[in-house]
Amino acid sequence: MDRKRIRRKRIRGIRLRRIRGIRQWMAALALLPVLLLSLCGCGKKEGSGPEGEGTGVQAEGKYEAEFLSLEQYCESVSAVKLGEEKIFFAGTEDKEEALYLLEIGKEGAEKVSLDTEAGGRVAFIGEDAEGNLLLAVTVYEGNPVADGTVGYVEIRKASPEGSILETVNTGNLFHGREAAVFYINGLYQDAEGKYYISSVEDVYVLNPDGSLFFQVSAGAYLSAMFVLEDGRVVVGYDGKRGWNLETVNLSGKDLVPLESGVAFRKGVYRKGQDADIAYVQDGVLYLCNLEEEEPTAVLNWRESNIDSNNIRDFALLPDGRVIVLTVDYSAGAKKEIAILTEQEDGAEQEKIRLTYAALEVPYFVERDIVAFNKASDQYYIEVKEYGDSSMNYQDRAALLNADLTGSEAPDMVDVAFSGLTLENLIAAGVAEDLTPFLEEDAVLAKEDFVESVLRAYERDGKLYAIPPSFGIETLVGKVSDVGEGSVWSVKDMMELAAVKGKDMQILESANKGTMLWLMCMMNQELFIDEENGTCDFTGREFAEILEFAGSFPEEPGNVSDFASQTEKVRNGELLLLQGLVTSVELYQVYEYAFGEPVNFIGYPASGNSGQMLSICGTTVAMHAASGKKEGVWEFIKFNLSEERQESLEATGGSGFPVLESALDKLFEEEMQEEYYEDTDGEQKPRPKCSWGINGVSIDTYAATKEQVESVREMIDNVRTRRGMDDRLAEIIYGEAEAYFKGQKTAEEVAEVVQNRVQVYLDE
Repeated sequence: MDRKRIRRKRIRGIRLRRIRGIRQWMAALALLPVLLLSLCGCGKKEGSGPEGEGTGVQAEGKYEAEFLSLEQYCESVSAVKLGEEKIFFAGTEDKEEALYLLEIGKEGAEKVSLDTEAGGRVAFIGEDAEGNLLLAVTVYEGNPVADGTVGYVEIRKASPEGSILETVNTGNLFHGREAAVFYINGLYQDAEGKYYISSVEDVYVLNPDGSLFFQVSAGAYLSAMFVLEDGRVVVGYDGKRGWNLETVNLSGKDLVPLESGVAFRKGVYRKGQDADIAYVQDGVLYLCNLEEEEPTAVLNWRESNIDSNNIRDFALLPDGRVIVLTVDYSAGAKKEIAILTEQEDGAEQEKIRLTYAALEVPYFVERDIVAFNKASDQYYIEVKEYGDSSMNYQDRAALLNADLTGSEAPDMVDVAFSGLTLENLIAAGVAEDLTPFLEEDAVLAKEDFVESVLRAYERDGKLYAIPPSFGIETLVGKVSDVGEGSVWSVKDMMELAAVKGKDMQILESANKGTMLWLMCMMNQELFIDEENGTCDFTGREFAEILEFAGSFPEEPGNVSDFASQTEKVRNGELLLLQGLVTSVELYQVYEYAFGEPVNFIGYPASGNSGQMLSICGTTVAMHAASGKKEGVWEFIKFNLSEERQESLEATGGSGFPVLESALDKLFEEEMQEEYYEDTDGEQKPRPKCSWGINGVSIDTYAATKEQVESVREMIDNVRTRRGMDDRLAEIIYGEAEAYFKGQKTAEEVAEVVQNRVQVYLDE
């Protein structure tokens, strides 16, 4: 089965973006949805998003890791089982499916032929109560990539040496399931001979002969299955009310909540060593007993050069070592084993330490820092996170801000996750101009990058950051509604809203506050002359914004999922969607979902482009006072290298590369047709990607030249979102309340805002 050639992604729903400023404005922006992309199927599984966001937890020990790639033994690896002495994995070599046994500490791997039927593959490797292996072998009907379905699944029991002991066929239990979305992520046989299978949202309990004993649905994606010391089978899933750990109840044929004093959250869970449970959460490995209220932090994965977002399994060895399986989708789904041994002093102490300041560490930052630390012989990045989840965002940002001018100032600051805008950093004299580093670099030059993206981080001729990847935040509507223009003003939107009438929503969940912020943020150059320090709010433009915002409800409406929103657009109930375009494929998804020609018209911006830059990659400002600027530049360069820029798309949702050559190559690949051979030997177009949108599958094929040109035009016109000054936002929002409550006219509010803002600018 050619799983490498097709990627499956899922639009999970809504990302809530944060306003940096006063509390009211933070609440307002949090109500505006932006589509978030994540991988599913052949990419990242649902729920494996920014798991690496740190909490500042201090682990007990420091561990050094030794790494081993499994792909050196076979062409592709389909399933892995970590044991105490051996690593078992199924793989394909010369179209033959085999089981490999790799003994820890020894070179080479033994190979056992599985003699699977044509089209069969090992989907999962589990175990029974006696320590034997259980292989879930799936046999497909038709071509699994294009139109195949599951024929049947058989369970093969193998000894720890790899010899097959028995085979049980599950019959029609999984017959007809769509191959592209079918998976098994849990398999166990208890001491009584009953089999437990975790698949998608359901747990199946089978009798020893393979017949169904009962089936129970969790109602959500099952992302964990493990067995406690007492034999209870536990499944984990992220439900409507948060993370759930539940035991499989044979007598009641249902799932029963696992009682514990520990507040568990989403992560990778396994049976513990000298503890009930071991689990990976927030970049840390924990151990806990169920009756305890606090777990023990064993190790921080980042300190061992392991990206916790890539962890798919782990095991605790009796001698204290930890073995972990990672899958790196930024490197073509590379499967790697790491064996961690505790050290008194970390192995990285000889390297020059660089400090990275942030309030949050999203998965792509974790990925890039770990990759750099593994690759660099000279530098090692330490992340300094400010505050913790118990503190509000402003207080955490204040801690970081105070540290920027202190004696322990960081070497670099995350531009997107520091709570400070680029303008804040420049005004404080913290951000270093990167222009001289580019001019002196032997490999990179300014003209190598997408001009519009660099322009977004330039101020007064100086360049303060280079995002390695980016997306485009925009408003999307039907051409029949918004026309074919590329720009529009607030007045244009108002006139269109008046034509459509009150029965059509402009933006889902929008209220007075959100629309006021959006319109002012996008059009602040109409009112503020930063160069001369003057303002003019008395013109008709500001009054129109107030009147337009005032036409929206006080409270926001409910935010529905992507499928529901597009259905509303199709039916004429909703005018616009807030969209995030990070690939040509996603551009195609919008076109398909709307059912007719669409226009990525952008935000109303008074003659300027309404396409807004969205950071999708690790973007830092070099601290002007750092004594290790060469090291910071090496990290920035690392993420801009040709190799990493050209692998961005493999990570899914990573955005467009900022390197022009990588972007051109990406566009060329998007337009290349791909084919597969059906059972009759006929060549048929192969979908490049399959997108799952709330149960509906959308296949995207090779992009047309016109689609690529449309995306390129959006990129060329993209501009940065320049955050509004906190004090300015407070004045506008505070005075607008009087208009919203009917206490003043729009003109009266504009007059007061004019006077107060001018006084503030004069100060």
